[in-house]
Formats: sequence, C-alpha cells, structure tokens
Amino acid sequence: MLSRARKSLTPRDLLLYAGDFVCFLVFAVLGLRSHEDGITADGILRAAVPFQASWLAMTLVLRGQPGIGEITRSRNVIRVWIPALVLGLAIRSLVFGRAFAPTFAIVAFLVNGALLVLWRCVLAPMLVRRAD
Repeated sequence: MLSRARKSLTPRDLLLYAGDFVCFLVFAVLGLRSHEDGITADGILRAAVPFQASWLAMTLVLRGQPGIGEITRSRNVIRVWIPALVLGLAIRSLVFGRAFAPTFAIVAFLVNGALLVLWRCVLAPMLVRRAD
C-alpha cells in the first residue's frame, strides 16, 4: 500500500508534508526551550521524529478512508491526528525509552493539533493557491 501511495504523491502533497514536518519541529523546539533542556539534535529527534513518522503513516493510511480525503479541514486533521498521536507516543516510548506522561500527551495533542490545523487549514491553502 505504501508504494501505491508514494506513486500518487503530488508536489502539493509534498508541500503539505513539508509544512507538517515543520509543525512538529516547532513543537520540539518550543518544548525543549521551555524545559531548558537545550535545543540539541538528540532532543529534537526524540521530540519530533516519532510524531512526524506517525503522522506520515496515518495520513497515507487514512487519506483514502470515507470522510477523510483531503486533509485540509480541521475535523479531518483531528481525525488523523488522534491515531497519529497514539502511535507517536508509542514510538516515543518504545524506541526512545520515554515513559508515558499524561501531561505530555495532552500538551502534544493540543499544541501539535493546533499547529497542524493552522498549517493545513489556513496557511497551506493560501500557499497552494499562490503556486497554482
């Protein structure tokens, strides 16, 4: 399925995914900065990559589902973000040995969700229209 999805990715899709990845990087940098851990490559890797990977996987898997289609509506962003968050938290825990922290899960849900909705529903459509 992934190879079929990869073939159907358009330049517009790639632009959306690039913006998505930036959203997760912004979340990682804000989190590292707020905890005074220092902004390091290792910290960004632990904080951003699990969510980037899970978001990419869920968007590729769910975009063909009825009612999802284009992920440029807030309800569709949230419908994809919820399972991506769960998968991202699992990856973070299993791969990076980070214990599940309910507070972190809530903050990750709210902040990443808000960044994704802002990007996918407000900024990306304006950018794509300019490129057309």
